[in-house]
Amino acid sequence: MNIGIRTVGIIIIISLIVISCTQKDNLVGTGGSGEQTPLNITIDHNFFTDMYSYEDSCAYSNSNTMVLGKYNEETSYSLLRFTTLPDTSVEITSVNISLEIKNRNNFDIVDNTTLKLAKINDIEWFENATWWISSDSTDWNNGEHFSETDYTNLLPEEYEIECEEDSINIILNTNILEDWINEDVNSGLVIYSDTGGFMEIYASEYSSDGNPILSFEYRETEEDTLITKTIETCYDCMIYETDNDYEKWENELKISNIQPVNIFTKFEVPDSLFTNAVIQNGHTIEDSTALFLQRITINRAELVLNNDGVNSYPISGSIYLNPYFVTADTINTDPANLEIPLLSYEDINDLYISSSTDTLQSEKIHIDITKIIQYYISGEYENKGIVLRSLNVNDNFIHTEFDLEPEIQIIFTPPYIEE
Repeated sequence: MNIGIRTVGIIIIISLIVISCTQKDNLVGTGGSGEQTPLNITIDHNFFTDMYSYEDSCAYSNSNTMVLGKYNEETSYSLLRFTTLPDTSVEITSVNISLEIKNRNNFDIVDNTTLKLAKINDIEWFENATWWISSDSTDWNNGEHFSETDYTNLLPEEYEIECEEDSINIILNTNILEDWINEDVNSGLVIYSDTGGFMEIYASEYSSDGNPILSFEYRETEEDTLITKTIETCYDCMIYETDNDYEKWENELKISNIQPVNIFTKFEVPDSLFTNAVIQNGHTIEDSTALFLQRITINRAELVLNNDGVNSYPISGSIYLNPYFVTADTINTDPANLEIPLLSYEDINDLYISSSTDTLQSEKIHIDITKIIQYYISGEYENKGIVLRSLNVNDNFIHTEFDLEPEIQIIFTPPYIEE
């Protein structure tokens, strides 16, 4: 009996919804007599008044991978530090560090020719995330940020690198571990590469299956038998050398993840594009333009960027872009003022707009900005421009550039007009 009542109730509710959606006076119909047909308009590149790309600050974030490699003169380093070492030892043998690869990008060969190891120079660092830059908790040697002055390369005979499928095994000279045990400061290792390409290595945040592992055999006294010890990293992070200057490029549209580069653009949204489209469709507009625009429904609005693939890296990669409202009244367009970026994260607002994704092989990348256009034409938000920011800043070396002929494709439904 209760099931029957619920079924009847559901049918009544669905019927009411269908009736309400097909009423003649409904603002945005989906078909039927008296309803408006969605219209298409395009805001072409001639309506874009400002186009900039700019370096953004590097955010701290936890991740389960570390990136090491080099692209476009940016080198990303992986730092490892193992603690909970024995207090003393009389003999150490078989020192190995095992790493697991998550992804490779143009990094097919993994050995002593492509990877370099270095000792950090007596600096006790505590970063334990896979992204950190210019840490306030570490006194790097130049007083500002991590750089080549903070490490000393190991000699070729001090290590051997082997790789089988996605497992890296680093065989270390026993003197290195002895120094970590006996020195006042155990600074750990730096792993980096000068070759083109990059790889992602699982960090301690991942799981016990892929964490960086130090294993060795040792004896604390002459009377002891050899003990095999396995230690996970206590601190690991990804870091790169930066000058903390925030460059700006006018009339360039490019996105990078390391160092983060965002796009700022501003464009006009002419009222006439909407009104003319309605009039050309055979309707008259009796409301004021402002009221008419407030009643419009933006079904879909996409910012379309043209990507020829020439400056995309790696070509097999994908990009995830988030659009943001600009809320700041002014932006730092002075090319000589490099101390602060063109816009900071506090100057923008995403309003929970979903990200758009595409491969770098696509000739056109479409970014959903439906909510932005709806707010602009309704007058709810002032048009101060938008920012495009990668969802994966700091995570990899994804980089792509676009031409200077973007456009916005809009599908909208006019308010119902009584004939």
